[in-house]
Amino acid sequence: MTSLIRISFVTAFAAVTIGATVPRATTDDPAGTGQDRFAASPKRPTAMFRGVVASVDERSNTITIRRSSETTEEFKVQDGLLFDSVRYGDRVEVTVENIAGAKTIVGLAKE
Repeated sequence: MTSLIRISFVTAFAAVTIGATVPRATTDDPAGTGQDRFAASPKRPTAMFRGVVASVDERSNTITIRRSSETTEEFKVQDGLLFDSVRYGDRVEVTVENIAGAKTIVGLAKE
């Protein structure tokens, strides 16, 4: 960290001394490239739907949702705290994203 500050100080001093303009480095852009490293990455496709919790399996980090009378689907869970808030038979609205090739619940609301 001190070397970054030292380099920034030397660069700023040289710019003032010779009258040159140098792109200023910031904490969001330490290299002074003009690109914010914290800028939002492209959004992953999301899907929202309603269903009923058919099973909760903390060991495998999954929740199975029954979307219709015959269709059930198993999803990975992004946040393990969801296991504390849902039980078998709860009506839910879930937001699902494809993360690393697995359909993953990233949001859940009880109805």
